[in-house]
Amino acid sequence: MKDKDYNWLTDNLNILGNVKATRDQLQRMFDIYNDITKENKRTTQCGRCVYNIKKRLLVEYEKISSIQNSKG
Repeated sequence: MKDKDYNWLTDNLNILGNVKATRDQLQRMFDIYNDITKENKRTTQCGRCVYNIKKRLLVEYEKISSIQNSKG
């Protein structure tokens, strides 16, 4: 994950929870997801699709957070 994407997620961490995201936030989440996975998922408001994207982004975010925390 790129630093700018990690920082954006840090600033908008609440959207990875059970809240409704704006169109711009959805677009950014899908862009980050596609960059990480090298997939080309189209932005959608499908509840199940968004849930899966959020779940994957949270896992990736927590991986980087734990690495940064272990470095001190």
